[in-house]
Amino acid sequence: MDDSQFKELVLQQLKILTDGQVKMETRLTKLEQGQAQLVEGQTKLEQSQIRLEQSQAKLVESQTKLEQSQAKLEQRQAKLEQGQARLEKGQKAIHNELKYIWDDIKKLDNRLCAQEEKLARQSR
Repeated sequence: MDDSQFKELVLQQLKILTDGQVKMETRLTKLEQGQAQLVEGQTKLEQSQIRLEQSQAKLVESQTKLEQSQAKLEQRQAKLEQGQARLEKGQKAIHNELKYIWDDIKKLDNRLCAQEEKLARQSR
């Protein structure tokens, strides 16, 4: 192989190496861009996870407050039911008392009617 052929062969191999290096550099740039996008995406995911955890904490807090409110409502309902039972008992007692009062009024009315009849007979 003469000197010119050797130079030609070296130049061809150098061009192949240079072209390969350019392609590798292009791929490396694209990989770096892809990695930057992945890092950005991961950052966004982490931020979203933080917001999600904060929202979850708020939900747990709200649920606790709701449970406490429900317990208070149940206590108030129990007190109302007890009060209603006392009112119904008092109502029955009043009803019984009224029954005895009306019985007494009827007895008095009957006595008065009997006395009026007796007075009417005596005055004749």
